[in-house]
Amino acid sequence: MAVAFEEPTLFSATAGENVLMGAGDAGREELLRALKVAQADFVHALPQGTDTEVGEQGLSLSGGQRQRLALARAVVGSPRFLVLDDPLSALDVHTEALVEAALRQVLAATTALVVAHRPSTVLLADRVALLSEGRITAVGTHQRLLRESAEYRALMSGQEREEGESRP
Repeated sequence: MAVAFEEPTLFSATAGENVLMGAGDAGREELLRALKVAQADFVHALPQGTDTEVGEQGLSLSGGQRQRLALARAVVGSPRFLVLDDPLSALDVHTEALVEAALRQVLAATTALVVAHRPSTVLLADRVALLSEGRITAVGTHQRLLRESAEYRALMSGQEREEGESRP
């Protein structure tokens, strides 16, 4: 199982080591594939490329760069199960679209639990569970929930949520 969170954890190591951490015998080819999925090509422009030290918690990187490295770590080695907790929140719209397109291919070969707040990320899911006040109140495809759930429609249209309302 692999995970990527909204607030990524990076270690005082190189960019490449951060991606390959916990990936068993994954090598350079898997590293490059994972960086491509996560749109983390910025790594190649770092002073020593994948051998650049990123510092404790990756503080030398932007929030979006840290998220993309953590996402690359989650997808390296083609995990059987993947947990993504809003791992694209710091990305600009263009980069997010590229990552989502690449993630669709990864998700086709794995089982994933995706926590999302952005409608575009929700579209990655085959099935959506709507949480309201800590309970699952609806389950279905995105299209079905749009048709059948006023609360889901409101969330997807970007209408302001009242305090305590749910998220998909």
